[in-house]
Amino acid sequence: MSHHVAVSHLPADGERLQTGRFAQWKTILLGAGAVGLAISLILFLLGGERANSFAFSYLFAFEVFFTVTAGSLFWILLHSASNSSWGVAIRRIPETLAQSFALLFLLGLPLFTPLFPLAAKPEWTRHVWEWIGLHQDVLAHPTPETKGLSLHDALGANHDTLLLYKKFPYLHIGWNFLPGWDYRYLIFFGVLFFLARKMLGYSLSQDATGDVKPTYSARRFASGGMVLFAVCSTFAAIDWVKSMNYKWFSTMFGVNVFAGSALAAMAVTILVVGTLVKTGHLRHIVSEEHFHLMGKLMFAFTVFWAYIAFSQFFLIWYANIPEETQFYGIRNTNGWWYASLGLVFLHFAVPFVLLLRRNAKRDIGFIMGCAAFILGVHMLEMYWMIVPERGRALYDASSATDSATWLRDVAFDLIALVTFAGLYGFTLLRNLAKHSIYPCGDPRLEESINVAN
Repeated sequence: MSHHVAVSHLPADGERLQTGRFAQWKTILLGAGAVGLAISLILFLLGGERANSFAFSYLFAFEVFFTVTAGSLFWILLHSASNSSWGVAIRRIPETLAQSFALLFLLGLPLFTPLFPLAAKPEWTRHVWEWIGLHQDVLAHPTPETKGLSLHDALGANHDTLLLYKKFPYLHIGWNFLPGWDYRYLIFFGVLFFLARKMLGYSLSQDATGDVKPTYSARRFASGGMVLFAVCSTFAAIDWVKSMNYKWFSTMFGVNVFAGSALAAMAVTILVVGTLVKTGHLRHIVSEEHFHLMGKLMFAFTVFWAYIAFSQFFLIWYANIPEETQFYGIRNTNGWWYASLGLVFLHFAVPFVLLLRRNAKRDIGFIMGCAAFILGVHMLEMYWMIVPERGRALYDASSATDSATWLRDVAFDLIALVTFAGLYGFTLLRNLAKHSIYPCGDPRLEESINVAN
């Protein structure tokens, strides 16, 4: 920065979002989200094959925005636990992004149907998560060997479901005192939302008082919260994505999803901060130094993601165990092979080269373009993880039932993505308008404003 900025020269109550500049965007986002949600609910209520196919699209969109929200919470916790000062100026943005857990919890209810009895789970649930359907079948159609047995014992009495018997202590709706799949949905969202609200609460109380105590309280809380975050984010990825194929297993999958979450969240933070700067906000608060530092973190997690993704692939490849290789077997055949190969270059090689130069990270327009590119590739990765379980016909025209089905499935994907993007974007703008868009009471604000690389 060309000159030192003193906090005493800034408004005591911080800076509010100029809502008039985003009024049209709020209308568009809310309208698109509301229409998309209405269509989504109609598709689910109609049931049948269309609802079963749309459920995969809905899960894809849900995971895109859940990972961004979880990644934002990670950056807040890391910032406080590590006693970082440079990020104070931009911290309110991930703090606000992390408040979207409540929205995602509500949007996820039609898909996950928590607390529905096993027998009452809708048809699309058993199509997305095959193990739920097998549990339902064993209960609904007992054989002479399984009649009168509990679900757990009945799974063990059938050779075809023996693997589900072994995994039953985790893959179940409810059993003994262990929290089942439904209860874990409630636990994950409850814990993550509590962490996000608590961290924002410390920040807002400091805005009101200017006291240093919330900084120490937030640091202690974040240090323990990181453990809870790691557990919840890891097992959420296992429950909602990995268990779609209950036969497949990978000890690195949770870390793989986390790496993408942190990377995507930093990309969204750069996009939001950059948009605010370009619309006349955060003057004298955010400089090219902050974009340089955010660009460094985005570069670091690009490399970290590549390391985790390659390690998972390499360990599975050389072990060559059928239960493990089937995940990549599906995604390395037919049209999905192009998506798999594309991730190597688009998720690693291209952003690695683009972000390598120092000046690239200091150019606001350029770093925002890189962030938008990385966010788009993160969507591709979530699509690559989830949609192949619906069927490879989407990318293999020769095996597609007909062109109408192909176009319908693509339309379903777009409807789900627009629904979540509209409601998520509207909620973000509404939440940003509630408080100062930077932590005006943090004692380290002046140090953060004047940070230099």
